[in-house]
Amino acid sequence: MLIALVGALVGGPGAAARAAVAADVRPGVRGTQQCSVPSTEIYKSVPWTNERLGLSRVWQLTKGDGVTVAVVDTGVDGSVPQLSGHVQPGVDVVNDGGPANTDCYGHGTFVAGIIAAQPREGTGVVGVAPGVSILPIRQANGTSDGNAAGLAKSIRLAADRGAKVVNISASAFLPNDDLRAAVDHASAKDVLLVASASNEANSGNPKAYPAAYPAVMAVGSIGRDGRRSDFSEVGDYLALVAPGVNIISLSRVGPGHLTDNGTSYATPFVAATAALVRAYHPELTAAQVKRRLELTADHAGVKVPDPQVGWGVVNPYNAVAMVLPDEQRAQGGPGRQGDIRLPHGSVQDDRAAVAAKAFMFGLVGLALAALVLAYTLPRASKRRWQASDGVKTTAGRTVRAGTSRR
Repeated sequence: MLIALVGALVGGPGAAARAAVAADVRPGVRGTQQCSVPSTEIYKSVPWTNERLGLSRVWQLTKGDGVTVAVVDTGVDGSVPQLSGHVQPGVDVVNDGGPANTDCYGHGTFVAGIIAAQPREGTGVVGVAPGVSILPIRQANGTSDGNAAGLAKSIRLAADRGAKVVNISASAFLPNDDLRAAVDHASAKDVLLVASASNEANSGNPKAYPAAYPAVMAVGSIGRDGRRSDFSEVGDYLALVAPGVNIISLSRVGPGHLTDNGTSYATPFVAATAALVRAYHPELTAAQVKRRLELTADHAGVKVPDPQVGWGVVNPYNAVAMVLPDEQRAQGGPGRQGDIRLPHGSVQDDRAAVAAKAFMFGLVGLALAALVLAYTLPRASKRRWQASDGVKTTAGRTVRAGTSRR
């Protein structure tokens, strides 16, 4: 059964290279491979996605160091300067079984850039988790030469080769026994699969696999306005949404950047966030990481989960920093709260409330004391500081208070 690389349905290797895809026959490659023309344009500013997701805040806590993220795609070009040193050789499933750290089509490189692009002078383009290592698994050469069996094999390889998170920006549109078995295999190895919900909302909205399997995080797309992209599929299996419109990432070969749209490119924002969580909370299982990402998402003011946006927009800082009560109870203590910076409005701190109340009561007490002094001092001064006669009740007896001097 054919599958389609979701991003390729919308633009493939990037809008700048879309019209420049050519047929190319290469040794060891089955059939004809589509190769995109590399971009030479450098995007200098910080992309809107990085500002929207508040990445500078979460990088104070973690950048994902020590976590391997598999990119099941068209390969990843490890020669790109902003990925240099962060791409493993990987495995080519669709061709000769060799390495997958090259990418003729460019789709996998674009995806990997969203996850792990390194800071570089002259550009604000940086991946969500620049500390991770990318494991490329090539399961297709272009838009539609993959199949469900190859995708299943790729998922198994990713799990067996040490990936803690697997990004799958590809979809099949019918359930498949091999694919389900591969998902179960990855889950048994405590690997979190993150898959695109596909771009077929305007074509009958078919259910996308493996995204629709319960253990997988299905990701849809939003634009800069925060609304669901019109192409992004919907359904009750949708877990989260992330930026998928006007996305800036890496071109294959050289330092250039490209722009494109699609749920293919929303997915790596979530996969990279999962890697940040796995680096900072290594004690959490894949299922717990999935749940944490859902509970800490930015909700859209609707009842969640919602078929349009799932649990909301992924929030990397909340996902890493929030203290979840269920996790505290499971660990039998506060866990790693000492160095956590809590996001605004995320967790109530009773100590602040108690201190505020104590401060208010103190002000009231001082005000009452001032009133008492304002009344008694002038009267005492007139009596030359002699106590007045009065009646006190002590232990049930009434006694006459005498006069005395200080």
